[in-house]
This record gives sequence, C-alpha cells and structure tokens, in this order.
Amino acid sequence: MNLTRLCKFSTRSCLLSTRYLSTSSEYKVKGTAEFFDKQKVLGRPMSPHLTIYKPQLTSMLSISHRASGVGWGVLIYGGTVLTLMPGGFSHYVQLAEQFAPGMGIMVALKATLLLPLTYHTLNGFRHLAWDIGKGFKIAEVYKSGWSTVAVSVLVSLLIAIAL
Repeated sequence: MNLTRLCKFSTRSCLLSTRYLSTSSEYKVKGTAEFFDKQKVLGRPMSPHLTIYKPQLTSMLSISHRASGVGWGVLIYGGTVLTLMPGGFSHYVQLAEQFAPGMGIMVALKATLLLPLTYHTLNGFRHLAWDIGKGFKIAEVYKSGWSTVAVSVLVSLLIAIAL
C-alpha cells in the first residue's frame, strides 16, 4: 500500500502527505527561476556563504553551544555503552587509571571532558535570561558571552582539580 493511500485512510492529517512534495523543478513563485539564473550568470552563490562573514562572538558561542550539547550527549551515550560492555564502566575506569599519566595531564584531560558540560550548562542559564527578556543589548550580549566562557573554563578546572 503506498503512502498516499495510507494517508487517505487515516483519521488524522497525515504528516507525510505527498501533496506538499514538489515533483517538478518548477518554482511556485513566478520569476524565481529567472532570479536564480541571473545569480548564476553573475557568479553569486545561492545564499550568503560562511566564507563571506567575519566570525563574531555571538555566532561562535551559538555554534559552540550546539557543539557542546552534541559533545556532551556523545559522552553520556558513550558512558552508557561502556556500562553494557564486559566488565562494566568501573572496569574501564580502572583500566584508564592504570595507564594514567602525571597529575597535571590528568587534570587537563578531566577539564577538557568537563568543559562542554560546564559551558553548555552556563550558556543555558544565559539563554534562560534571554527567555525572560534580559541581556539583549549588544554590550550585554558580549559581556555575558565572555563571562560564560571564562567562568566555564574556571569551573571545569576547579572540578577537575577536585576530582
């Protein structure tokens, strides 16, 4: 049974309905094809590309927030997988302790693993402040951004030393 037929039998609206899918290369807005043809002739990209933008603190912090969230999720799922492996999580912790380098390197490694968590958490509080309408002026955004980075590094180092 095909998707269209299944959707017709559904009592709810089908999110996978095929009526919204374009099957041709035609644009819905008149003149769009001519616009893109002109842009191609002029050698312009389809949309502004990252290479034309100067990196800004706001964009870098936004990207870092997303990357730290993904990174922390990978670490959590990786730890979960380790619990399912033979010997469990504690076996792999003991294995890592056997091959552990000096104290300074261990603190640096722990801080590196903790940095995504501390940054993502503190930047999450920054986003919560934005949700209530605080800190939208450019100076406040930059001040809170640099503060978030500095406090994240400091907190991750302090936790790494304490562990």
